[in-house]
Amino acid sequence: MAIRMIATDLDGTLLNPENRISEENKAALREAAEKNICVTIATGRMYCSALPYAKEIGVDAPIITYNGALVKTTAGEELFSSCIEPADVRAVLDFMRRKGWHVQVYSDDRLYFVERDECACSYEKNAGIQGAAVGWDGLYAHVERVHKLLSITDVPEEMAGRLTELEKAFSGRISPVRSKPCYLDITAPGVSKAQSLRRLAESRGIAPEEVLALGDSDNDIAMLSSVGIGVAMTTGTKGACAAARFLAENEAADGVARAVRAHAF
Repeated sequence: MAIRMIATDLDGTLLNPENRISEENKAALREAAEKNICVTIATGRMYCSALPYAKEIGVDAPIITYNGALVKTTAGEELFSSCIEPADVRAVLDFMRRKGWHVQVYSDDRLYFVERDECACSYEKNAGIQGAAVGWDGLYAHVERVHKLLSITDVPEEMAGRLTELEKAFSGRISPVRSKPCYLDITAPGVSKAQSLRRLAESRGIAPEEVLALGDSDNDIAMLSSVGIGVAMTTGTKGACAAARFLAENEAADGVARAVRAHAF
């Protein structure tokens, strides 16, 4: 079955270590668009952080952000939105405050954290956006329209334990998943890139079998396994690589171009 839609993750997949899109990747995606293949982005990033990349490659389809919790057009029209219940945001904040974990709140596409510590500064630099240091009281003041919470650690080995603790403490109330070795994303129950990609494809009359998805991390696993062709970067996590039908070498961060030309044309 011919590929009619391509969805690519950003960090570790489309982007190189300098957070740029290689010329090869740009050329392949633009060529796909010229062949009337719908090209979109599916990322854990904020909408405002993902939008410049969508514009750079000329994406005209809605983009999937916050691991699927928010889908908007590049013009800013909101199509799908799934927020964490305010009471559950407060409960998770209480939990992380007791644990002494770094936590970030994403409310109405704005970023808030307790203080601009090393974790926050590193995140701001990587995402290309600036958040606001508001203290704990400030975080509790921003519990409405929260698409995601993020916990960051500088010790990757801690994340498996944090994930287990959150799943046990908040079963059925949130969806926690690792998006990077040091990042733990928290969204509303049932939220995933896979779910929003399926809805977006259906809205355009595209079957799952006609979708090519590319990713590299645990928050890509469901997406990679639910489409016609799932491609993981060889630099990806074990889970992502196991979920994909194919792997793509990502030297010089050109893995997207290799996969698109191998499987979409």
